[in-house]
Amino acid sequence: MNKTKSLGIVIAASLVYVALLSLSTSGALQQLEKSAFAQDISSPAKSVLVSSYGTSPMASPAKSQVTATNGKNLTNTLQLNANEKNGVYTWMNKEGTNPTLNFKPNDNNVVQLKNPTDSKHQLIITAGANQVATSGDILAGKSGKLVVPAISQGETLAYHCLYHPTTMKGTITISS
Repeated sequence: MNKTKSLGIVIAASLVYVALLSLSTSGALQQLEKSAFAQDISSPAKSVLVSSYGTSPMASPAKSQVTATNGKNLTNTLQLNANEKNGVYTWMNKEGTNPTLNFKPNDNNVVQLKNPTDSKHQLIITAGANQVATSGDILAGKSGKLVVPAISQGETLAYHCLYHPTTMKGTITISS
């Protein structure tokens, strides 16, 4: 192969790479993947997913945040740690054991999670019998976060651990 052909192949491969990189950083590639994934799921599988998870937000970083008229992002960040004492697991933060979490209406509420225990935990937020959000599993010794998009004042929310629901639970207030 001559040098001109080799150089042409390298340039073409580089352009393809840059185009794919551009799509992936702009979010267009993820949208194409989501669209393709959604079309490949059979109807019965879709109904199982919807009945299991509904349209509730899952624990994933928020790509967009609520923006005030002054252009600032409105985010309320809270800390919650798993704790184990004498074989009993609880949630803790500086306010105490299984504290009341204070969410702000019309803000993104982010719960930073730390799990220094030897067991996995999963924070689930509910409104009555409906799941609002879940952190997914936070493995032993790991951290994670749960992003809850803007909610309305007046909603009644609670939280618990999927694996330890009787000892790792609390309430959530929504106030300015």
